[in-house]
Amino acid sequence: MLEYKIDIISELKKVGINTTVAKKTGVFGQETMRKFKNKDTSISLENLNRLCCVLEMQPRDIIKFIETDEDRKNIISKISENH
Repeated sequence: MLEYKIDIISELKKVGINTTVAKKTGVFGQETMRKFKNKDTSISLENLNRLCCVLEMQPRDIIKFIETDEDRKNIISKISENH
C-alpha cells in the first residue's frame, strides 16, 4: 500500500498553491486536490510528476510503500503460486 510521507496540502501551500491556484493554473484538478486532502494516493503518474516538479522533490520524498496483509494475500501470494 502506498502512503504519503508528507502532508501534500501543507507542502503545496508553502509554495503558494491552494485549491484556487491549482484550478486557475490547471496544475492540479479539483479531484486531484481532493485526493491530496484525503491522503488518497491513487493519483496518476502525470500528477505525481507535477507534484515532484512543484515541490522540487523526488517520488521517494513524497510516497512510501508499506506492505500489508492484503498486499501479501492479493499480490505476493499470486506470484509465489506461479513459481
